[in-house]
Amino acid sequence: MLYKSLKSSVFLKASIVMILALCAYFMAPASMSEPSRRVFFIFVFSALFWALEIIPLYATSLLVILLETFFLCRPGGVMNMDSGGYKVFLLPFGSPIIILFLGGFILACAMQKYHIDRIIARRLLKLFGNKPYMIMLGFMMSTAFLSMWMSNTATTAMMIAMLLPLLKQIDPADPYRTGLILSIPFAANIGGIGTPVGTPPNAIAIGILANKGIYLSFISWMKMAFPLAVILIFVTSVVLFVMYRPKTETIQLNIEFQKSFDRETKMAMTIALLTVLLWLTSEIHKIPAAIIALTAAGLFAALGLLDRDDFKTIDWDVLVLMWGGLALGKGMEISGLTQWIVDLPLFEHTGFVLVAVFCLFGLLLSTFMSNTATANLLIPIIMVIPGENNILLAATVALSCSFAMALPVSTPPNAIAFATNMIHSKDMLKAGALVSILSLLAVLLGFRFIVTAAFGIK
Repeated sequence: MLYKSLKSSVFLKASIVMILALCAYFMAPASMSEPSRRVFFIFVFSALFWALEIIPLYATSLLVILLETFFLCRPGGVMNMDSGGYKVFLLPFGSPIIILFLGGFILACAMQKYHIDRIIARRLLKLFGNKPYMIMLGFMMSTAFLSMWMSNTATTAMMIAMLLPLLKQIDPADPYRTGLILSIPFAANIGGIGTPVGTPPNAIAIGILANKGIYLSFISWMKMAFPLAVILIFVTSVVLFVMYRPKTETIQLNIEFQKSFDRETKMAMTIALLTVLLWLTSEIHKIPAAIIALTAAGLFAALGLLDRDDFKTIDWDVLVLMWGGLALGKGMEISGLTQWIVDLPLFEHTGFVLVAVFCLFGLLLSTFMSNTATANLLIPIIMVIPGENNILLAATVALSCSFAMALPVSTPPNAIAFATNMIHSKDMLKAGALVSILSLLAVLLGFRFIVTAAFGIK
């Protein structure tokens, strides 16, 4: 009975979305070309399916690619393509940014399998002493660092597990407990902005920039985003510590170190370290980040460090979701929809105010839906704003999509922290909304200067 009810609910939502998408197609202005109208239909369809999660997000991405292929790529059709025209929407799945993210997933898989993540976290935490603020900052710095290279979800789950023994030493009535728990998901969300592989919106921004002939190296992104991540971690730690002041002056943090490692762990650590070093020095040796990622994946597989079961655990659905976003952006470009958007009166108002509106919109959307889906929708649109640097446009929206932290449903790290049953939703709303607003302001007010410093552009 429940299955039938859910099935009918999905059918009803899908029918309503289809009607709305068709209305968008038929009511589109006469100035919009036929290819643009068709992509506009696909855009509305995908936006509502992603927002409402009527079907899994990756399934919507596959439908986007299929619809673009059927509506635009018929030989001699509206786009006047030849028999191989459909490949334009298949190629993004093999794009360098997808391969880079795949390599990031494989690296994270190896770090988890051989407990490299725990080794790093324990050694980092040991540096911060036994003062309550320093312990909170230590957990946040460790979480943020790991989230730069691993899934935010996996990092949060691990760090929450490491935090639980410490929480047992703290009085349940101490507000500091709440602050400590909230610090983990907030740090995971913020830390993810630091590298191209930290979170999918970063990769989507880099991929869309690449479609416009602007290629950002691994270290180029870090020059922009890493300083911002560090600043926001410190700001967030102060906010949480002030909001949830501890009742004790010292807390004993007992950390056990693993004194010896087996051969496989040493090999995995060596490959992981070399991979990160090569990513960070890509501007010197000129090896593309995607090739470095592919090399690491090949070594993990060839040396038997990761097997078939390990590869099955990789988040392939996230890669498909990103593929759909890149394909949608490509469809908007080749159909002329982006150019039509440029000609709208709204975009006659140049300046950073318009960018701020899109960033705020991205933050609000990401509060209730996937930040990857939000980036898929907004970044191709914001890239047409005249008078602003393309890197600044793509990066600001991508980062804004990662700052939604007000609700348990906003991000998987938030959901994991809430699932401990040690915090209330009102605590997450109060602290998360404040951190989100401060993060957005930091991006809007300071990120222009970071981009200028990183690239010497204005």
